[in-house]
Amino acid sequence: MAPRKVHKSAGYSENFSPQKLRRSLHRAGVSKDLTKEIIQTIIAKKKDISSDELHKDVYKKLIKHERPLAAKYNLKRALGALGPSGYPFEQFVGRLFIAKGYKTSTNRIVRGQCVAHEIDVMAAKENKHFVLECKFHNRPGYKSDIQTVLYMKARFDDIKTYWESLENSKKKHLHKVWLITNTAFTSEAIKYARCSGIGLMSWRAPAGNSLAELIEETGLHPITAVTSLSKKQKDYIVSHDLVLCSEAQSKKDVLLRAGIREPKLSRVIKEAQAICGQTP
Repeated sequence: MAPRKVHKSAGYSENFSPQKLRRSLHRAGVSKDLTKEIIQTIIAKKKDISSDELHKDVYKKLIKHERPLAAKYNLKRALGALGPSGYPFEQFVGRLFIAKGYKTSTNRIVRGQCVAHEIDVMAAKENKHFVLECKFHNRPGYKSDIQTVLYMKARFDDIKTYWESLENSKKKHLHKVWLITNTAFTSEAIKYARCSGIGLMSWRAPAGNSLAELIEETGLHPITAVTSLSKKQKDYIVSHDLVLCSEAQSKKDVLLRAGIREPKLSRVIKEAQAICGQTP
């Protein structure tokens, strides 16, 4: 029998890969026995399946066993739930860089040689300053294209020209611009960025410094990963500056204003703490 196909949201299909699913479950901390059980369940379907159906089947199976595992497996989609605006994603990225030792500020108006620019995140470390442009997408298969990279390169050059024109006593070193997305970039965007010195960070690239790896390294998971929250509650919470699982306890007032009461309130906080490895 021909290998069963997985139809991706981006419009193409690929053979179902037990190894790929195994790696994904391993990253979420799922045990070998449960991983084997889940893979066998998927294989037993013996039919083509969409990536959404595959994800939902695995997610439901994990929720029955342990919600924090389901939350970690669902991390990429949890990032996509930070919308509909890009503002919560910008706040999330800012917090990730703070955890890496940077000083950050968000939603800055920065002067350029020709015009002023609205910058998502400014980050500084060891007298080097970085411009971070965050590209948030609700659709998991969407890719930021070369136009996005070209636009940001022009803005960065304008800002850098102005900074370099300042007198020495005021001059700061503007080091680099980074484009950060929760999905991916097109091959042309990657090619141009490499050639022009622009940093790109997407869900799984570059290896060793991807968004997924940065989240794992810092232990900072989005609050939207909590499985016991409804979509309406998640939208309210992130719009009121509660974006991290690690903030659930300290920003309990936001959860209360979202209409979450006991005993659900304790369950939400407990799950959030388990996802990010906090001790209750």
